[in-house]
Amino acid sequence: MKFKLILSILMIMITIEGYSQYEPFYSQYNNNFNLINPAYSGAHDFFTLTANVRSQWVNEPGSPKTGFLTLQGGIGNNLGVGFSAVYDKVYVLNESHLYGDVSYAIRLNEESTLSFGLKAGGSFINVDLQSLGITNDLLFSSNINEFKFNMGAGAFFHTDKFYASFSTLNLLGNRYYSREGTNINSANESPIFYVSSGYRFQTGDKIALKPSFLMRYANGEPISLDVSLGVLYNNQVELGISHRINNSIAGLIQIRINDNTKIGYTYESYLASVSQYLGGSHEISLTFDLWKGRYGYRYRNNRNKNEPPFYWGSE
Repeated sequence: MKFKLILSILMIMITIEGYSQYEPFYSQYNNNFNLINPAYSGAHDFFTLTANVRSQWVNEPGSPKTGFLTLQGGIGNNLGVGFSAVYDKVYVLNESHLYGDVSYAIRLNEESTLSFGLKAGGSFINVDLQSLGITNDLLFSSNINEFKFNMGAGAFFHTDKFYASFSTLNLLGNRYYSREGTNINSANESPIFYVSSGYRFQTGDKIALKPSFLMRYANGEPISLDVSLGVLYNNQVELGISHRINNSIAGLIQIRINDNTKIGYTYESYLASVSQYLGGSHEISLTFDLWKGRYGYRYRNNRNKNEPPFYWGSE
């Protein structure tokens, strides 16, 4: 059976059951951390705008295409705000997610900050069943359009060398489906929990090592774990490798073009048996730091936050 037919049937089954989720799938999570943890919004004294596009299983027609835009920054000594827009298309299924974040930061001492955040918004679900051309079944006679409201929350602790993050999405229990390759593993209405941590080791005047991990868990599903290592040279170029356990491996390069702009590219290859039938995934991101000159590169003296370890700019 061809890929399109299999995927069509799967997507139709999902939407009939009330499919809705807000669970971004991407490799460069450090560039869009407020997608999974609203407490990260406002980690900088300036605003950061990130645009990201991802093409998955590039050899197959109708394969997943994802794009997202995030904006986050501080608006006072303690407050931060963020916004995210995510678009995901898989053959006949189209999803759009719009969320806003608000965070509050407490400076514990001169070196460490603890932030708490809330996320609220919703998902627009559209399934173009009529495009399948099935005319002898009422199930396919009209398209499906839904909106699902949802919320998330998180906590984010960091110094300039270490961070620890805990967050949860899908607090309202909307149904979502876990997908592995072209297979649907499970349906779930549980909250999705994320735990992440990382450290920045300065090994010389120009080289820094940045190991990190991201773990995802939902009740009744296998734990997903990403482990990553980045090597940063002169705050200008970063090379990295990431491994999603028992699933994929990805290579990353990021270049800071100037003090306000950074570009990144990731290629992800799948390790499972399905990888021989599907191509890898390409991901490109552009990051812009806005209004830096308003406050200067370093944070104001009365700022209750310090620079998180996975942000890097020109010295």
